[in-house]
Amino acid sequence: MSTDIQLSKWQKFRKTVVWEYTQVIVVALILVFGFIRPFVVEAFKIPSGSMEDTLLIGDRILVCKFIYGFKIPGTDMRVFDFHKPARGDVFVFIPPHETDRNFIKRIVAAEGDTVHTEGKTLYVNGKAVEESSYTKHVGGRFIRRGDFPPFRQPEKYMEDNEIYDDFILTDNQFKREFPDGKPFTVPKGKVFAMGDNRDQSSDSRTWGPVDVDDIKGQAFMVYWSFKDRPAKIWEVWKLIGNIRFNRIGKLIHSQHGLN
Repeated sequence: MSTDIQLSKWQKFRKTVVWEYTQVIVVALILVFGFIRPFVVEAFKIPSGSMEDTLLIGDRILVCKFIYGFKIPGTDMRVFDFHKPARGDVFVFIPPHETDRNFIKRIVAAEGDTVHTEGKTLYVNGKAVEESSYTKHVGGRFIRRGDFPPFRQPEKYMEDNEIYDDFILTDNQFKREFPDGKPFTVPKGKVFAMGDNRDQSSDSRTWGPVDVDDIKGQAFMVYWSFKDRPAKIWEVWKLIGNIRFNRIGKLIHSQHGLN
């Protein structure tokens, strides 16, 4: 009888402890996925090669979401914006032409900056940017590089705003109108984004600058990387061979040469 009572007390104690631990775990998960994820860090997968070789298809990255601060709903005020979006930052954002998707590019110009390209060379505020260490140009007969401005497909993407009027002409119209060129000035509250894989990137040269309010955060680390080569699940050695171990933990650096 005494043994039965002791066992019953032990079972109750064990259930109590298990229940308390379960509560702690549930609360922790709610904090991580319900609070931390929306405001602090979020994970993204790289689906395209527009940022090669900085980021590769199959890289999983972490994005710091609070680095640029938070906008107070219903106002134009931002709090904790200690680091404003700056030239050189790799960032995740919602593009102006596809509001249901996330893009990742590099900021090459901020509000008030002028930007234009001549062949492979990027100019910001009239100065050539040395970017050969992190960008690439693949070229080729089927690549339409083109200088910027004008925008590449203004009829498809550009918003109706007079500040863009001079830059949505065709190539020939733009050259006739501005034989010496005319750099584009990034409007207030926007940044100019370009992919590091310059000839294979749909970016601000095509669909215009990015609104600061559409920025989700700054990318800072590759936490996992996997080649998406087909492999059967039971062929474990092939799956392991697809993991890019040398990229795990790799930091994603801002390029301060753009500043």
